[in-house]
Amino acid sequence: MTPTRLRRSRVTVLVLLLALALAACGDGSSTETTPSETPASDPSPTADVPPSATPSPTATAEPPASTPPPSATETASPTPAPSATPSATPAELSQPAIWPAADVVFDTPEAAAEDFVSSVLGVTPTLGEFMAGDSRSGEIELFSPGEGDAGRQVPRGVLLLRQLGAADGWFVIGVANEFARVTAPETHATVPAAPLTVEGIGRGFEGTVVVTAYVPGDPTPVDQVIAAGGAFADPESFTVELDLSGVPAGTTVALLLQGGTGLETDPGETGAIPVVVG
Repeated sequence: MTPTRLRRSRVTVLVLLLALALAACGDGSSTETTPSETPASDPSPTADVPPSATPSPTATAEPPASTPPPSATETASPTPAPSATPSATPAELSQPAIWPAADVVFDTPEAAAEDFVSSVLGVTPTLGEFMAGDSRSGEIELFSPGEGDAGRQVPRGVLLLRQLGAADGWFVIGVANEFARVTAPETHATVPAAPLTVEGIGRGFEGTVVVTAYVPGDPTPVDQVIAAGGAFADPESFTVELDLSGVPAGTTVALLLQGGTGLETDPGETGAIPVVVG
């Protein structure tokens, strides 16, 4: 082998050795980089997971706090309803009336007024129209029929009417008249079952004023007295005594005044109030 070939073969060997050395260095650096990349990637997943896990438990804990308010609302609403019901229904039903009896029901005020005039005053009813006061009360004017229709416009009193009782029937609760009026006792007064002093004012033919006590539903007098009132235009005061002995306690009694007229068809100046025997 010539010297030139020997050099080339040495050079070739050296080149191969260098290549192997470089390859070995390349393997070492790749093995070093691999471990360093792995730890860097590990922390990032671990850091992401805990924060996202922490909020979800706290969010779930809040809904229970919103549950109590509905129960508080439900407890408050039932309380006022019961108290409103009991206070609305008492009292207007116990008002005394002068006609009819408590167990008699008239569906209209006109029917009650006509029955009072014919049964108690003893004349054919001559009445005006019903004038409503409120939804449960009103009044009807009483007239004298006179001869034919001549006396129709002569007023004899105003019948006061009201709906009372469970059936809402119409009752005459009094008769108002400035010329025939009881001044004592007062309307709805409690009076004894004994002789009762009645004071009033009235006028009538020859000064005659008839004072009567009766029980509503029965026009038969418990007692009746003729008093002396005014004989002319102006009424005059009078005092009489009516005997209510034997009338049961709790009974309503009507005190009725009628001025004399001399005519059987004329009720005369009429006034009436209820009192209660105590």
